[in-house]
Amino acid sequence: MIDDKKKIFFGRSKSRALSKSKKFFYENYKKDFLVNFEVIKLIKNKDFVLEIGFGLGENLLFQATTYPKDYFIGVDPFINGVANVVQKAKELKLNNISILDTPVQKVIDNFVDNFFSKVFILFPDPWMKNKQKKRRLLNYLFLEKILKKMKIKSTLIFVTDDKDYFNHVVKEISLLKKKIDTFEYSLNNRHSIVDTKYSNKANKLKKDIYFLNLDKLKNVA
Repeated sequence: MIDDKKKIFFGRSKSRALSKSKKFFYENYKKDFLVNFEVIKLIKNKDFVLEIGFGLGENLLFQATTYPKDYFIGVDPFINGVANVVQKAKELKLNNISILDTPVQKVIDNFVDNFFSKVFILFPDPWMKNKQKKRRLLNYLFLEKILKKMKIKSTLIFVTDDKDYFNHVVKEISLLKKKIDTFEYSLNNRHSIVDTKYSNKANKLKKDIYFLNLDKLKNVA
């Protein structure tokens, strides 16, 4: 039996077999898009944007295409999504996008502090059952850690269609704010985000979608 306290990633790493084309791109070009921490340290005059749990990559690809002067890093162990991003990025000849195919908890410390200008966390798994809620990505400790990796005047954008998870995140942020008064947050949609598989599903089911923006005002001590 696996101890939840020791395990980091709980979702599926693969949903179905890759198509021939996606398998080809995944096996032959994934390495070209993997983050090289030594290389990104040398990239100058670009804003770095992080997307945690990019799913099939709709928003990650949209952002990289729309804002070619910025550099986008997606972190997600989901093989189908990685394969989709690799194929689309290669076909679109994008040179401002990299990925990490591993849980974010394993790699977030590899980034220097005050690095990201924007962070997207869109429709993370809400883990709705009470016994599963401890698996949720966004909690007090992770929010504090991600804040340290964000630049001053940067924003974290969190979107979900699960009201309980949304309320949970607001509560965790409120607790964190009692410890470090270095940020503000607002509950509105003020960032350009493309439709994704999950937002389309929520709209089809006529579910409310909740938005939260966490703005870093100064460095965390």
